[in-house]
Amino acid sequence: MHHGGDDDGQDPKEKINYKATFRLLYGLIKPRKGPFLIAFVYMTSATLLSLFIPMIVKYIIDTALPARDPKALLLAAAVYIITTLLFLYFNYLQVLQLAKAGQGLIVDLKQRILAHILSLDLEFYSSMPVGRLNARVQSDTSTLYALFTNTVITIVNDILMFAVVFCVMAFFNLKLTLMLIPMFPVLILLGWVFVKVTSPMFVKVRKIAAEIPGFLTEQFNGIGVLQAFSREADASAKMEALNQKRFTADINVELYTVIFFLSIVFLHPAATAAVFHYGGIMVLDNKMTVGVILLFVMYLGNLFEPIFRFSEHLSIIQRSFSAGHRIAKILELKPALTEPARPHYINSVRESIDFRNVWMRYKEDAGWVLKDVSFKLPRGKSLAILGETGGGKTTVTSLLFRFYDFQKGHIEIDGTDIRSLSLGSLRAAIGLVQQDIYLFPGTVMDNLKLMDTSIPDSRVHDAIRLMGIEAFFKKHPLDKVVKEKGANLSIGEKQVISLARAMVLDQEVLVLDEATSNMDPHTERLITTAIKNLLKHKTVIIIAHRLSTVRNADRVMMISGGEVKELGTHDELLAKGGLYAKYYRLQFGEGE
Repeated sequence: MHHGGDDDGQDPKEKINYKATFRLLYGLIKPRKGPFLIAFVYMTSATLLSLFIPMIVKYIIDTALPARDPKALLLAAAVYIITTLLFLYFNYLQVLQLAKAGQGLIVDLKQRILAHILSLDLEFYSSMPVGRLNARVQSDTSTLYALFTNTVITIVNDILMFAVVFCVMAFFNLKLTLMLIPMFPVLILLGWVFVKVTSPMFVKVRKIAAEIPGFLTEQFNGIGVLQAFSREADASAKMEALNQKRFTADINVELYTVIFFLSIVFLHPAATAAVFHYGGIMVLDNKMTVGVILLFVMYLGNLFEPIFRFSEHLSIIQRSFSAGHRIAKILELKPALTEPARPHYINSVRESIDFRNVWMRYKEDAGWVLKDVSFKLPRGKSLAILGETGGGKTTVTSLLFRFYDFQKGHIEIDGTDIRSLSLGSLRAAIGLVQQDIYLFPGTVMDNLKLMDTSIPDSRVHDAIRLMGIEAFFKKHPLDKVVKEKGANLSIGEKQVISLARAMVLDQEVLVLDEATSNMDPHTERLITTAIKNLLKHKTVIIIAHRLSTVRNADRVMMISGGEVKELGTHDELLAKGGLYAKYYRLQFGEGE
């Protein structure tokens, strides 16, 4: 498989692939350049207006006050108020615009991640905890939202602010401005050290953050087992250990962030002191005015503000690149099963399903799960597959659905290799009733239609009548609310609904995977009778341990160790006295 065994568990020492992550982030912004450019224009306008305020102060100190001109002071005050109001207005516009653009981007990204995850095959899900998938879709995208709605455009704007402030300061006094240059290499060195040291720390934080929801999901799903064996304390202890790991990792990151931030903060008063000292000497020598000193001091705030923000943004950037790296890893995974270049489409089985000399294993270095399996199932006939647990029964149907691919042999529907069929049309033609049944929150009717509102109610009623289970749905009316995972229904009741759902969806081929193995005797007899009637109209494959559900099948196939041991009718295999006969005697007794 293309992604074999990748559980997306980042090694804390793993380096972030900045190139792939940047490619992902740029690809997200590129189609939405317009909204982000508009936000940038608003932000730039607000920035330039804020830089105009120190000039107003300089005008008041150097011109209006020495001239003792009330009109000039009033004009300066009015310009100051208007400038501030315009600054606030453009700030409001850019925040609103960024929120809209960022939210739209993240919604699209979530849909893209989900669509890609759903396109991956079952092996991926067997190695990827649900909590980690949830972290990719929810937590990591939320981290990127902060990056797109605040950090990226703010950094671009801060670079502009830094450049404009530096040029304005140089315009008023080049010598004093050049004296500030030595601090910039120090800032660059501090930033480089911070990124170098904290990059693996952020990877570790994201890894632990993804483990916690996965652990919680496992505990909540198995709460019955935990309580039955009094393991609540163990679960709490493991959760406490995970939280302690998260706490320690976060504290380490915050420690280095604070050290970096305070190092930068120290440079601001140092630069201000230098301006007061050297600027004051220039004022005493009549080479500079007091207004210029105040302008420099105010602009130093504007000069260091982007630096302060960048030190804070570095933390967000590191978290975002770590999150983006993990998302990029998911999006780079290729489905092991892909649509054929020129797919064929089917609506139903017109002739037969054929397995010819099929060999299958899940991994290249693993043993064969199926070995030279062959059988033919004509349209309208039924096949019962029996065998010990792990013998390969469910694998046969998994190959029919193309949940996995086989390595040797042929599987054909009406003479067409299933690997050349559209996955969607193949699976739409086959109904499945699994042992592990999942019901969605909603009504019984919603679950019978599988949320497909285009299915008329009449088809539901016809399916129920055809199966002869009207009494069941009088007890459980179609408008009854089903809780998450069918928590308010018994296993047998969920299986009845699942079987009825397969009938409502009206697929030509029906696979019953141990569908009656957990029912009470009354419900089992009810479903067995319904299946007996349906065998006359459908192409059915039944997988079960209980022989009572398969005696009415047209053919019976015994599988053991991945090989077909026996194939024939119920009577033929009984008369043969082989493996099927042994199963039969164990189930029903010697004399039946």
